Amino acid sequence: MAASDDDASRCLLLALSHDELGVIFDGLADPLQPVVAFALSSTCLGLRTPLLTALEALWQRHARAKALGWKAGILKTGRHGSALNRVALSCADLRDAEELDWRDRGLTTDDMATLGLILPWMPRLKTLDLFSNGVVAGMHALFEGLGHGAAPSLCYLNCAESDFGPAAAETLAAALRRGAMPKLEELYLGENGITNESVAILAPVLKKLAALKLVDLGMNDIADEGVASLLDNLGKDDFKTLKGLYLDGNILSDKSCATVVAALKAGALPAIEALCHPEYDDVFSEYASAEACEAVDAALEQRSQQH
Repeated sequence: MAASDDDASRCLLLALSHDELGVIFDGLADPLQPVVAFALSSTCLGLRTPLLTALEALWQRHARAKALGWKAGILKTGRHGSALNRVALSCADLRDAEELDWRDRGLTTDDMATLGLILPWMPRLKTLDLFSNGVVAGMHALFEGLGHGAAPSLCYLNCAESDFGPAAAETLAAALRRGAMPKLEELYLGENGITNESVAILAPVLKKLAALKLVDLGMNDIADEGVASLLDNLGKDDFKTLKGLYLDGNILSDKSCATVVAALKAGALPAIEALCHPEYDDVFSEYASAEACEAVDAALEQRSQQH
């Protein structure tokens, strides 16, 4: 590009309002790859001053992303398998990752907030395993800032054993309503102390996820009201692709069994194959009568024969 063209481009940028310049900067402010945004600010001195605060914030986010990469890096064995060494994930590694296995890494609330900050800049990520990172406010921090298109390729999300309370349910539901994680297929929320309140928050948005195939809500504190939130008055497109809805290990009475049977007989859950985790006891509920559980099994068997 000729020098006169460079000058013209700079003049056009300088003519933009602060709001317009902010929109452009935000679109380039990748905390995993901040060089492009910094290059924009270096175009001319007149841009550096209005972008100074934004540049400082971007640099802080980049530093947080690097710190998370160090903390949640991969473990590798020594030459003879005698030792384990943690190898940091660079920002480039995070940006290009398709799978992150961060089970039981002791991630803090700040770590989760940083992960939520960088997820919109991880276009290839398909699998995110956060099993057993038990921080009360962590899951809330993870989902709080996720907007439309964040984690666009994510199919598998495991948040089991992670203190997933009502606040996290609120932020996850809000993120999904905004269009985050549009390809989500498997969601694991087992052993989280989830109650009817959290299920009532999540159910309306989970029903509408077009790609959802499995939801694990097993081993929680869900009772009859929670099952009703999930299965009462389902529309023809609700849970349309769902194959597994794991509800075992909750405090479900005969009333829950009746709710499930009524939903199946009404034609809801057209793709359903399992209501219990295949690795655990296949009894739907130890709090329900044998007859009620058998009715659930019979209705599910009848559905499978219809497929």
